[in-house]
Amino acid sequence: MDFVQEAVFLGVDVLILGLCFKEYYQFKKISSALKEAPQLAIDETLPERLKRSDNKIKYGVIRGTVTPIGTPLKCVMSPSVTGVLQIMKLNEHRVARGFAGFWAEQRKLIHISCNEVPFKLTNGKMGVEVVDGLSAEILDMDTVYDNYEPSSLSFFDHIFGFFSGVRQKGMQTTEEVLRDGSFITAVGEIELDGNTLRLQPSSVAPMFLTTATRNTLLKKFEEAKSSMLFKVIICGTISAVLVGLITRKIYKRKKMEWEERRLREKLEKSRVQRRALARQQVFNDEQRCVVCVDNPKEVICLPCGHVCLCENCAEKIRLNCPVCRSKIESKAAAFIT
Repeated sequence: MDFVQEAVFLGVDVLILGLCFKEYYQFKKISSALKEAPQLAIDETLPERLKRSDNKIKYGVIRGTVTPIGTPLKCVMSPSVTGVLQIMKLNEHRVARGFAGFWAEQRKLIHISCNEVPFKLTNGKMGVEVVDGLSAEILDMDTVYDNYEPSSLSFFDHIFGFFSGVRQKGMQTTEEVLRDGSFITAVGEIELDGNTLRLQPSSVAPMFLTTATRNTLLKKFEEAKSSMLFKVIICGTISAVLVGLITRKIYKRKKMEWEERRLREKLEKSRVQRRALARQQVFNDEQRCVVCVDNPKEVICLPCGHVCLCENCAEKIRLNCPVCRSKIESKAAAFIT
């Protein structure tokens, strides 16, 4: 196959195209959901609004102040800071050797710890409880602690790292907190359960807990959608070009095969005609081919030794001798005088 390289490139491009299209579809879905999502105020009219929608709004937007329900979390590294969501990460910074032999910096997550206390978004006396806040796709949190400690490597560690392909540079510890008192935008499913208002993950689109406004969030996803659409168009164009190149090569190869077959048929026809002209025109019945009885005998069947076929019939009869029915192992030209 003379188009293996193009086929490999096409396979890789189709894979990238599929991933880009999946991301584009996701961004488009989120953008459409945000456009249609109503923005509701946290006030006395919210329960009545939910009752008119069967106690549930599949995807809505609210804004309020983060207020813990009970005792808030205290930061481990900064005890003076309190919050409702806490994420602690331990990352290893290292230098690793890639497939090409070049060394590049990498960061590997060693440990992550997440804590959460019940909290709600409030506006005055009204509040909406947030359920499973750590599952939000966009979760804006404050980094209250960030410490990097370089590694002290011995000579043996450097030698071992050179042969193993991984050399540690240091460890980084971070602590992120969603502070109580923060004013955020929450997007998700809003439900009225008895007298309790809840915001929880939705089946329509992901849940967001962000400091950005709805318009800012929508603009962000619109830009991401446009960027991904551009990538889809580029990858699609490349795929179309590669398909065109492969199709052109296949067509050229098939066309060459057709021309070669026509040439062989033409040469064979010419050879048969020349052979017919070269044959003697007058011969007796004993010299006629036993199959077609038109042309003279020209081929001997071996090992039986019967001279019984013309050249045309010899091409068609390959298994058994037409005279004695013995197996034909080979054939040879015969000249009858």
